[in-house]
This record gives sequence, structure tokens and C-alpha cells, in this order.
Amino acid sequence: MEISAPGVFISGPAVYDPVQADGEQVVTGVENSLTDLAATLAHILAGGMEEPIFDADVWVRMEELAGTCGKLVAAGADPTPFAAALDRVPRHNAREETLYHLLRAMALWDADAATRVIEILTADLESGQPRHSLIQADYILRAMIFGVWTNRIKLADPGAHDMAIRRLWHAMLNQYRAAMPARDPVPAHARQRDLIVITTGQFIRGAHQPSTDMLDFVTKLVLRLGRRVVLVNTADGPVKSYFPYLGNFVSSVDRELAAGTKLVIDGLPIPFIHLPLGFTDPQMASEARDQILALKPDLVLSFGTLCPVSDLCRGLLDVVAIPYGSYLPFAEPTWLALPRPLNPGETPALAVGGLTPDRVIRIEYSYAPPPAMTVRNKAALGLGDDTILTLIIGLRLAREVTPDFAAALDAAVQAEPRLFFLFVGQMDNYADLVAPHPALAARSRSQGHETDVMGLMAAADLYINPPRGGGGTSAAYALSRGIPAYSLNSGDVGVVVGPAFHLSSYADFAPATTRYTDDPDLRGQLQEKAKARFAEISSRERMLRQILDGVKAMRAKG
Repeated sequence: MEISAPGVFISGPAVYDPVQADGEQVVTGVENSLTDLAATLAHILAGGMEEPIFDADVWVRMEELAGTCGKLVAAGADPTPFAAALDRVPRHNAREETLYHLLRAMALWDADAATRVIEILTADLESGQPRHSLIQADYILRAMIFGVWTNRIKLADPGAHDMAIRRLWHAMLNQYRAAMPARDPVPAHARQRDLIVITTGQFIRGAHQPSTDMLDFVTKLVLRLGRRVVLVNTADGPVKSYFPYLGNFVSSVDRELAAGTKLVIDGLPIPFIHLPLGFTDPQMASEARDQILALKPDLVLSFGTLCPVSDLCRGLLDVVAIPYGSYLPFAEPTWLALPRPLNPGETPALAVGGLTPDRVIRIEYSYAPPPAMTVRNKAALGLGDDTILTLIIGLRLAREVTPDFAAALDAAVQAEPRLFFLFVGQMDNYADLVAPHPALAARSRSQGHETDVMGLMAAADLYINPPRGGGGTSAAYALSRGIPAYSLNSGDVGVVVGPAFHLSSYADFAPATTRYTDDPDLRGQLQEKAKARFAEISSRERMLRQILDGVKAMRAKG
């Protein structure tokens, strides 16, 4: 089946979309005390901690109970009665321990519980008689990563949590290997030197920036670098829920693509392999691995994270892992291409995956903004010329704009009344978020989903990044227009914008905007710095050459 893939998509970073459980609320509203919730918990789990696994109705009721409790605790309610009731539910095995700690993470905002879940899973898989299935471990891992990414799950020690995830992924790969037949490596002399297999864990059409990037990577490799390419969508994200207390998290998928064997990208035909949607079990992974081995490619480029098929090709072919952003991917490749300097403290994380710092290829991840469709100005947005229009852009703003960030923006408006914040992206909770902050409520607006971000940016003065891991694409787009993009020195945006636009705290933003607005010379300098930074991260061809040249150098070292 041949599927046309248009060369331009709507911009916006996204990986997964959460799906909430349907059904009536068991308990709702702040009028329900946690003592009442504790009694309800004891009643629902009278049959044991694992009841939600075996009874769909109990699953739904407990999801709702945990969600209600989490809201009350976040609002300042005393969690002691609920925690005590939870502690009284017996726990006899590893899966019951996992359920217990997931409930603590989601209902009580226990910042240690998420890491304990990962540690329990790892120990269970390595026990020889695991209580969790591999599909349950995979689901919990992906859902928890997404929960942390979107501020749904708190962490007491992010570094320890990251290491725990890497150890779990290593244990999961060992489970795969134990269930798969061994294969011999493809000798270097037998490989097709011009053929590259690209794997990605999620490829969909529409407002999905990694997929948009992938189209450009493929065409650049073929048209500019003279390679043949086979694109493989391993489609690893879950399409249904396999464990409670994780918001019924599922991955976004493109079901029409699942039957495809060829993509046509701007008229260029590309061979395409699509694995069955959802969890990649060992048999599927084995078949996909063997299919890739039969192609005898020179190289496998694995974009993203948590791709068992790519990691299982290591030792049989040369595999390079490339993150969609600045994070250190959860992967065990031959080499890693990283779009930032390696932090010396990350050496232990590399070691879990069998890597050392000398197996890291330094690259600059690149961005390609779409053209503006309709250029707008402040008047078109109902704003005065003296407004300091500042954009906050994202597909998950409802989670990324935290109450603390909203309070920081409110303080910024009080310090610099000319500021006006435009939230660009779906944000159903906007009214509730700004209600406690009169200054922000008066000097902000929710724009909703925007199909022409570049046209909107023509009216903007500044960009500010909320606390999140992603967001690099929209920050790069701002830089491309000479818009200073401010961020804390963290996440993808911290890497994209560079030191010139790092904030030590959000309290620094208001004075920075005043200086920028009132000093024409400084404004010109910062606009040039923004454009110069974008020039460093805007060549897809250069990025791909960095990867290929890095592989050549690694092979030469032996």
C-alpha cells in the first residue's frame, strides 16, 4: 500500500496524548474529606490490592478515587487518613507493591513512590519468576516517563529516577533476548554501504513534530547525501491501558499508515515498514530484527527512545541512537548522537547501556520552521503597539503551565505592566489557572490551537518557556524570527536557546523585558543573537553529516 505524506505539517512538539477514563465519578468535589475517601478505598480494595487488575469496574472506580484524592492533597488537604487506609491493604507480591506505590504517587503526590515503582519492576523482572508481564512493565515505564514529562508525577531525586529507568530498560531487553533466537552479525563487507535503515517509535501525520522532522531527515539523506533509506515505524507506544493509576495513558497512532509499504514524500518514494500498533512483543521484535538484518544496511539510525528493535540490532549491525531533543535517550545502541555536550555526571547512565563517553557523537539537532501563512500584527490581536507580547507555546500547556509558573508570570506583569502573555495551544484550564492571579488574568489570553504559529510570531516581542522537558521546536521557531526566547537552563529549550537567553529564575524575566523594550541598542543585539543561534541549529544536512562523519570516525578508531 502506498501512502502520500505531505512535506509540511503543522508545527508543534508532541509525543503521546493521554486518554482519561470514562464513567461516573465515585467521589467528587472538595467537600469529600480524605477520611471519607479512605473508607471508600478500604471498601473497594476489600478483595486485595490487585483487584483493579482483575475487575474492570474496580479499575475505573479506583482511578477516579485516586484522581480525586490527588486533587485534594494538591489543594492542601491532610493525606494521613488516606495513606493510613492504603497501608492497611495487604501486600504479598511485587505487583501489589507496584500498585501500592503507584497509588502513593498519583493520590498522595509521594515524590519517592515513582522511583520505587521502577525499582520494584526491575527486581521482579530479574527474579526469574516475575509477577509482572513484559507488556505490563513496558506500559508502566512509558506511562511514568510521560507522567513526569507532563508534570503529573513528582520526583524526589530525578537523577536516581533516571538511573532506575535505565536499569529497568536493560532488564527488559534481557527479557527480550532470552525469548529470541540468536543471530550472527552481518559482516562489514556484506553490508550495503549506501543503505540506511531509520527506525522511529512513532510516526504519524498531522501536528506531530518528530514525524515532520523525520520526513525532512529522510529526504535529505536521499537527495543531498546520496543514501538509500528504508523507514521503519516500530510503533511501540501502547494503544490500550495495561495497568491502573496511570490515567489510561495511550499513544497517538495513525491507523491508516499501519498498512503502508511505501511512503511518497514530496514525490520521493521511500520503502516503509510498519510494525503492528502497540506493544512490541519478543516475537514481533525478533521478526523485525531479522527483516532489518536481511536488508544488510550499512547503518541503523534509531530516532527517539525506548525502541527494543533497534537496541536488539546492536552487535549485529551498527546502531546510532538520536534523541528528538536534548535528553539522553533510554537506549543501548552502538553509538549515541547527542545534540549537546555530555555532562560528566552522565557517565554512569551511559554505562548501564554498555556505553562510554568516547562512543558519543556530538551533533546539533536542527529545526526547519514552516512558512508563515498570514502575517499578523498586534492590532490584529487587539493589542496596543506598546504591548510587550510574549508567547508561551505548546501542545500540552494544561500540564506544562504549572501554578508556580502562573504565579511567576503574575509577578512579572506586576513588575512590568506592559507585558502581555499569549498562551498558544490547547489549555482548557486557563480560566482556573489565572483566577488566583488578577494581574495575569488581565494581561493574558488563551489563543487555543494555532495552525499558523509563524504568522503569529510576526506580532511577538518575546518567548518564554514554562517548566518542561520539551518545547524545543517552538523556541527554535522564535529564534528564527529574531525573537529572544527565554528559558531556565533545563530541558530541550535550555539547549536550543543557549546561554544568552538562560534565566537563573523566572523572577529575572520582568527586568529583562524592560531592558529589552527600553534600550534599542540592546534590543538589536539580542535579536541578532537569536538569529545567530538559530543559524547554528537550522541545517538538517549538516546535522546528518555530523552523524555520518561521526560514525566514520568511530569505525576508524575500531
